[in-house]
Amino acid sequence: MSNEYKPHNLNWTDEKVERFWNFRNNYKPYDNTWFTLQAGPAVLNLANSKSKIKGKVLDYGTGKGYLVEHLLSNYSSAQIYACDFTESLALETNTKNKNSPSFKGCRHLTNLPSEYEDNFFDTVFLIETIEHLTDNYLHSTLKEIHRILKPGGTIVVTTPNDEDLEKTYVHCADCGATFHHMQHIRSWNEKNICTLMNQFSFQIKFCKGINMQWYGKNGMLHKIIDNLKNAFRVSKNANLVYIGTK
Repeated sequence: MSNEYKPHNLNWTDEKVERFWNFRNNYKPYDNTWFTLQAGPAVLNLANSKSKIKGKVLDYGTGKGYLVEHLLSNYSSAQIYACDFTESLALETNTKNKNSPSFKGCRHLTNLPSEYEDNFFDTVFLIETIEHLTDNYLHSTLKEIHRILKPGGTIVVTTPNDEDLEKTYVHCADCGATFHHMQHIRSWNEKNICTLMNQFSFQIKFCKGINMQWYGKNGMLHKIIDNLKNAFRVSKNANLVYIGTK
């Protein structure tokens, strides 16, 4: 294998994705940057306003498990499950929440379909995950979520809204690879995400580009400020939220 510098666009293989996230998961300066740590309560407020959070709830691709912690704090009557493809993250989430009666465990996924039963969950959250999925996993993930959701169950998806991927590309001066700084594979907007979800027989309840701050602390104030700003400039809300039912 040559270490020669050669400019190229990075091809994200499973091995390279694993390397990227092993670094990011263990790099301490990133600890306070996780989306679900910052915006988890707002995500849950919005989701609950469209479809009540109750019964069996799964955080699919839990990462550091911050959404699980928010769910346990605010929806203790629900049964909270989690899963992730990274074994160390599943272990970390299990360790942090093992004493909570409402926590039903984080499963380490190694392949799909998983060991979860058909028609098992009332709600599945797929938070800031769909933009990372390579072609090998995008369709299989949505097929899996459809399988494990109960009829009438809810899927909640968040992702950056209509992201211009190339604006945040970085370049490795050592090997010459160019890639998105957060390993985003594709950009989503209201049209293409609804088209995709329809292919997997999900029925839309809500799909909109928003500012997630509208649904968090001081949400009304943030919404008023954004509306005032939008009166003087063209603005694109940063967060895309899709909520659908099986």
